Amino acid sequence: MSNVNIRTHPKYSNVYISGPPHNLKLYSKNLVPGNKVYGEKLITFKGEEYREWDPYRSKLAAMILEKPSVDFLSNELKCLYLGASSGTTISHLSDIVYNGIIYGVEFAERSMRQLIQNTKNRKNIVPILGDANFPEKYANSVFTNIDLVYQDIAQPNQAQIAIANCSYYLKDKGTLILAIKSQSIDSVQKPEKIYIQEKKILEKAGYKISESFNIHKYAANHIILIVHK
Repeated sequence: MSNVNIRTHPKYSNVYISGPPHNLKLYSKNLVPGNKVYGEKLITFKGEEYREWDPYRSKLAAMILEKPSVDFLSNELKCLYLGASSGTTISHLSDIVYNGIIYGVEFAERSMRQLIQNTKNRKNIVPILGDANFPEKYANSVFTNIDLVYQDIAQPNQAQIAIANCSYYLKDKGTLILAIKSQSIDSVQKPEKIYIQEKKILEKAGYKISESFNIHKYAANHIILIVHK
């Protein structure tokens, strides 16, 4: 039994917290008890196992700590995850959307091998080896409507990739969460100029940016946008 007092987050579905409001720690309830993905702490509390969710390793966790105004999570969420990498954030999403499904698109074969290994017991994750620049090429692997597109891709055309995938997969009034890494777009320009540029691309394509979060203290030169179609 842990001496950590874990409680339900008052706002975000299936997210758990401990500690005082000014120094919260995040957790997800482990869908695969006993299983770690990236060396995270496992804590048992009142007979349930929780995985500590590190905001320095997961930009989605960092965004949640910045307190978005809406709850974009649910246990039946259908999510397209672009840039799934080796499985850190997508595994926490798997805990949260335990009755839903997450299609994890990853381009790098090495990362894909790690993703498959790390999530092989998580039946709500569908790993897809693919290039997010060409969303139509993995259409045969995505067999439900998509409520949420989550993108964390270090490419120069981050906004264009998001638009292409949302146009192809995201349902009307669906949500896009886009992590923008300025250094991957232009390493010389000031990050603030890059963020403005990417926002304009999204708005010109007809998307509405509802919130913007600076997460520099967790991930250098990054912001996260919550966008609606």
